[in-house]
Amino acid sequence: MAKRYVKKHSTFLARILIVFLCLSLFQSFIYAEEASSRYKLNEEFLEWFLNDFRGVVTSPNDWKSKDFFKLSAMLATGTLLFVFDEEINDWFQENRNSSSDDVSQLISPFGHGLYLGSFLTALYASGEIFDSIKCRKTALLSFESWMISGTIISAVKILTGRVRPQKNGNSFKFHPLSFRSRFHSFPSGHASSAFAVATVIADQSEKFYVDFLAYNLAALVALTRLHDNKHWASDVLIGSVIGYFVGKKVTALNRRNSNEKIKLNFQLSPQKQAITLSLSF
Repeated sequence: MAKRYVKKHSTFLARILIVFLCLSLFQSFIYAEEASSRYKLNEEFLEWFLNDFRGVVTSPNDWKSKDFFKLSAMLATGTLLFVFDEEINDWFQENRNSSSDDVSQLISPFGHGLYLGSFLTALYASGEIFDSIKCRKTALLSFESWMISGTIISAVKILTGRVRPQKNGNSFKFHPLSFRSRFHSFPSGHASSAFAVATVIADQSEKFYVDFLAYNLAALVALTRLHDNKHWASDVLIGSVIGYFVGKKVTALNRRNSNEKIKLNFQLSPQKQAITLSLSF
């Protein structure tokens, strides 16, 4: 009993340490900026979120040849993994041990909504306290990416209805249009969430070690879903890819909006006629 108590609390403290480590990486964001009122959690953000959601969903309309090539490569890799899903799953379960269980128990929650939500809340709060636009921006863009990818993942889970490996062991079994969790294996929500947030963080950061930590933590989260027998390998790959590309699209949409630097306004009234040209940089 005492050993279990120590193990449980040491794991909790280790998670807290990782969270504080992640937050400490953003101290350069906090102290390197001037005060700003932009990127606030308000009605403007809600409008911005809805526009970005629409932009992500309709983005295939603007795809070029290279985008379709990426899609083809992703589908080809996913199909290859799909064929060998059961063999890959067997390998992970055969090589699972108490040490890997401890590592998985430590890392896996960082793809869970409670941990991601707490982290983004703390990051946004830091931006409010120190009036750091970059902290607020990173938190809000990450939240957008997380929510949009989560919506896509949930829809695909229901449509495909793939059985989780722990329930059946048959990677070819599907129950489309099911709302039961046991039939929501494809794609992995944890992997998608981890990469959706990690991609935005890496994109907003100018530090290599932040990118390294973000992507590696996301990759470890994805691997724990295989280790814990929660998903097939193809589930994890497709979930990770969806999270990554949603994160990239959200940041790209934000950059495009931010680059609209020249604005021309007209003011016509009996008292005043004016043309205003504003240039932001």
